[in-house]
Amino acid sequence: MSLTSQERSRIKNEIIQAIGLSEDGPGFWPSEFAQTHKLSIQTIYRYLRQLEDDGFISRRRAGRDNEYGLVGRANTFEFKLSEIREDSVWQHSIHPLVKHLPETAYRNCNYAFTEMLNNAIDHSGGTTVKIEVFINAFRVIIGIQDDGVGIFSKIADAMKLEEKRFAVLELAKGKFTTEPDSHSGEGIFFSSKAVDSFSIHSDNLIFAPVSSDDSIDSVLRERKRVSPQNGTIVAFKIYNDHKQSLKEIFEKYTAEPDHYGFTKTYVPVKLLEYGEETALFTSRSQAKRLLARFERFELIELDFSGIDEIGQGFADEIFRVFTSMHPEVILTTSNCNEQVSYMINRAKRF
Repeated sequence: MSLTSQERSRIKNEIIQAIGLSEDGPGFWPSEFAQTHKLSIQTIYRYLRQLEDDGFISRRRAGRDNEYGLVGRANTFEFKLSEIREDSVWQHSIHPLVKHLPETAYRNCNYAFTEMLNNAIDHSGGTTVKIEVFINAFRVIIGIQDDGVGIFSKIADAMKLEEKRFAVLELAKGKFTTEPDSHSGEGIFFSSKAVDSFSIHSDNLIFAPVSSDDSIDSVLRERKRVSPQNGTIVAFKIYNDHKQSLKEIFEKYTAEPDHYGFTKTYVPVKLLEYGEETALFTSRSQAKRLLARFERFELIELDFSGIDEIGQGFADEIFRVFTSMHPEVILTTSNCNEQVSYMINRAKRF
């Protein structure tokens, strides 16, 4: 039975997706794809030849087998920060490259790009920005690099943090800006949620939200990036078939549907030990560092993944002292082991 044009298009898109997902993994195997989709191997090879002829994929011999990859193109732009606006750069330089994206992916890409370029313009203190755009039939990857003050240094100075690495924790919480009169502090947080992979490289530190689909290792390997000597690199990836709309993302971080504000957040407690050493979560000072700016939210989920033990003072400061001082803020927890749960429940009883 012959396939309709819509079915043929769907199969080709699924082949492209399978090749794209396999590029960092075991590779694409036509026979496995054919078996999974209940199609003949001859049909799959015919579609592969068509995709190759159309310039979407490449093929090379590897022993007795073929290896398949997606054909991509790279574009690089450089601008003086004092001479650009983010919307103008998007319209004239980025839009022509990504206008093929489906509506949801296009809108999310536009949001993340313009927010991050605006950050470089308004906050970096730099003079130039370099923008890289890599596109294939499966995804778009964008890098924005400025030559200004590193973002983690700037946050550490603004908050008087004893170490720059704790700036990563503040970004993870969200609602942070060094210029509250002109910015809401939501741009980085929601940009990181709007795309499929997001990372910030600066000051020899990396911010890669745990909600991203890819680990930071894969981002670094794919783009061959290193943390810059100065300035900041923002890199993000979005797949063509990205499904979650901006509206859905904003609603996810609103405690009450009718409030419309950024009132709910998620905080990985393990960021308190960002770096090579393993922290002992025992002190009230650590708890206070974690609790900074919590009063700006209505609902906060504390994720204790990877934490084996917490101390009495740490738990008491969070779950008794803070909650008694801020009854309007609801703290929830996730991924607690038996010891962590015991100390939390013990603190709540007093």
